[in-house]
Amino acid sequence: MRCSFTAGHSHAQGDQVIQLLERTTGRSGPGRAGDTRTTRFVDGAVDAAVLLFAAWTVVYHLGLLFKPSTSVLLLVWAVAAAAVAAVYGTRRGWWAAVLWPDRPRAWRSRFVPPPRVLAAVAVVAGIAAGTCAGLHPSGVPWWCAWIPGLVSAAASAAYLLLRRPGQPNPGDAGGRDEPEADEPEADETRWGTPLALLTGAGFAIASLFIVNTDGDDAYFVSRSVAAAATGEIPLRDVIFTPGTADEIAGEPPVASIEVLAGALARLLGVPASSFVWYVLLPVVTFGAVWALWRLVRTWAPRRATLCFAIGAVYLLWSGTSAASLGSFHLLRMWQGKAVLVSALIPLTFCYLTRWAERRSRGDLALLAAAGISAVGLTSSAAFITPLVVLAAAVPLVASGRVRTGLAACVALAYPIGSGLAVKFLHGETTVVGAVHDAPESFRWVLLEATLGVLGGCALWLSPWTARRGVPALVCAGTAAGLSVLIVPGLLEAAADASGAGQVLWRTMWLVPAPALVGLLASVRLPGTAVPAGLPGSARVLAAGVPAAALATALIVGGAPLWSEESHSVVESRPSWKVPEGTLGPARRAIALAGDGGLVLMPSTYMRVVPLLTTRTHAVDPNDHYLGMLPVPPRFIEDRRLLTEAVRRRWGPKPDAAEVRAALDRTGVDVACAYRRDHRGRALLREAGFQDERRFDKLVCLVKPKS
Repeated sequence: MRCSFTAGHSHAQGDQVIQLLERTTGRSGPGRAGDTRTTRFVDGAVDAAVLLFAAWTVVYHLGLLFKPSTSVLLLVWAVAAAAVAAVYGTRRGWWAAVLWPDRPRAWRSRFVPPPRVLAAVAVVAGIAAGTCAGLHPSGVPWWCAWIPGLVSAAASAAYLLLRRPGQPNPGDAGGRDEPEADEPEADETRWGTPLALLTGAGFAIASLFIVNTDGDDAYFVSRSVAAAATGEIPLRDVIFTPGTADEIAGEPPVASIEVLAGALARLLGVPASSFVWYVLLPVVTFGAVWALWRLVRTWAPRRATLCFAIGAVYLLWSGTSAASLGSFHLLRMWQGKAVLVSALIPLTFCYLTRWAERRSRGDLALLAAAGISAVGLTSSAAFITPLVVLAAAVPLVASGRVRTGLAACVALAYPIGSGLAVKFLHGETTVVGAVHDAPESFRWVLLEATLGVLGGCALWLSPWTARRGVPALVCAGTAAGLSVLIVPGLLEAAADASGAGQVLWRTMWLVPAPALVGLLASVRLPGTAVPAGLPGSARVLAAGVPAAALATALIVGGAPLWSEESHSVVESRPSWKVPEGTLGPARRAIALAGDGGLVLMPSTYMRVVPLLTTRTHAVDPNDHYLGMLPVPPRFIEDRRLLTEAVRRRWGPKPDAAEVRAALDRTGVDVACAYRRDHRGRALLREAGFQDERRFDKLVCLVKPKS
C-alpha cells in the first residue's frame, strides 16, 4: 500500500502512525513517573538556567542598541527574571497546558509493518557507513561512507514512516494488537541520578585542575575582562587596541555569555578570568553532564544508567582530536561554543522530544528559550540550531504531525533572525581560514579509527537503538541530516554561499555522539545468549556485556582528555587555563609597560595579556584574529614581523632595520625575548631598547624615554 498524507485521509493516517511511533516506555522518557524528586529538582534548575540565560541574551541584545552600563543590564535582567519566575510560579497550569491533544480513537488498529528487509538494509548499511567513515583516514574511500549512510537513513525513515494501518480486529477490544514496548528497568532513575550527580561533580572538580590552553581565549575571555574593567559592552576591539579599531571581522558581538561573566565579576569584585575559570567553568561543566543524562534517559529504551556511563567514558577518552566533543566538554567549557555543543544541543533534543510527546506551552517556551540561548552562546548558532531543530521537525511533519513539527520551528526564529541581522548590519562577516571538507570534518569532530567507527555506527543505528516513537524519529532525522552534510562538495558549496567556511565543520555538532554511543549499551544480546533460566544476578551481568565491551573499546582505542597526548596538564591546585610559567612573567611585563603600554613577547606569553588586562596590550596575542582586524595592512604586517623577531631562538630572523621601523610605528614600550635568544635580544638592542630585566625565562628591555 502506498503511503499518502493528502486530503482528509492524511490526518487520520498521520495520527495512526504517530500513535504507533509514540509508544513510550515507562520512565525512560522525559518526566516519567519514576523520576525522583532530586531528578525533577535538577531538571527544573537546568530549565530555569536556560530561561534566565535567554532573558539575559534578549536584554544584552537590546543593550547593543542603547549601550547602557553592565550594571543597568544586570538590573533589567533581574526584573525580567522575576517576571519569568512569576509566570512559572503562579500560572503552573497554564505553563503545562496541552496546546492540542491527539484525536481520540475508539478502537485500536492493527498496524502492518513494512517488509523486514528495510530494517535489515538500514542496519547493514548503517554499520557499513559508520565503519567506512571511521576508517577513511586509513584509506577507505569516502563514497563507502556517504552512500551507505544515505541508504541507511532512507531505509530507517521508510521503516518508521511507511507503517500502514490494517483492518481493525473486533475481537481485540481491550487487547493488545501492537508489539509490546520495551520495558525499562524498575530502578533506572534511582541508580542513574546519583551516578549522574557524582559524574557531574567529578567533571566539575576535574575542570578546575586540568589545563588545556586555547588561543581563542584571547578573544572570548578578553571580552569578559573588558566588561569587568569598564562596566560597558566591548563593542570594538579590545585585544590589540584600546578600542581604536572596529570589532574583529567574522566575530559579531552577538554572543552574550562573555559580557555576562564580566558583569557578574565586576559586581562581585573579582578578576574576570578567575570568575570564568573558578565559577562559570565548573557550573556549566556540571550542567553539561546533567544534559547528557537527561537526553539519555529521554531516548534510551532500557538501561539508561549504563548508556549514560558509556557516554561519559566516550567523552573522557575522546582526546585524540582537539575538536572532539570531549575536548569541547571538559577542557573548554568556559567558551560559549563549547556550552552550545556540550549542554544546549542535548537539552534542545530533549525539549524537542518533550514537545512532540506532550505539546505543552512550557515545552514550547523552553524550545524558544533554547533558540535564544544558543545565539547568546555563539554566532554559529545561526546555522547549527536550525540543523538540530529540523532533524526533529522534518520527521514530525513527514509522519503527519504537521502542526507539532512546524511549531517546533519556534526555536529557529531567533537564530535565523540574528543571523540575518548580522549579515545585513555587521558589514564583513566572512570567517577567514581553511575550509574543511566532509571527511576532514567528520574525522576532526567524530574522530577516526575505533572511536570514529563506534561514533559512525552509533549515528546510523540510532533509529534502532533509541526508544521507539519520537526519539527514533528524531534520531532518523539526525542520521539523515548528517548523511546529506557529508555528501562531497556540499560543505564547500555552503562555504562559498555563506562566507562561514572556516567554521562549517561545526555542522558535525548536529550529532549528539556521546548519547548515541551510549545507546549502543541498550542493545540486547540474542535470546540464546541469555537463557531465561539464569538467576537474576547472572542476567544483569549478561545485560551489561555490551556496555563492558563498549567501555573497553573506547578506553583502548581512545586517549584520555587529561593526558599529554591530549596536550593537557593536570595541576596540583585549581588553575587558570594558561601555559605553565607564563602568568608571572606576563604580569611583570604588563606592570613594566604600564597603562596604555604595548608589550612584545614570544607568542605563548602574549596570549596571556588579554586575559589579565585591556589597559595594556600585546603586539599579537592571536595571529588568527589579527588577520581579521579591520585595520590597514601595515598594522598587521608590522606586528607579524615583530612576533617573528622574538618567536624562537632558532630559525630565520627579520632584518634589523625592519625591526627598528616596525617597533617605532607600533609604539612598543617593552620588548621581551627568551634568555637564550641572543639574536632576538640583539635586534631589540639595535633598535634602541635597553635596561634589561629578567623575568623567569624572558629578558625584557624597555624603550628609552624621549
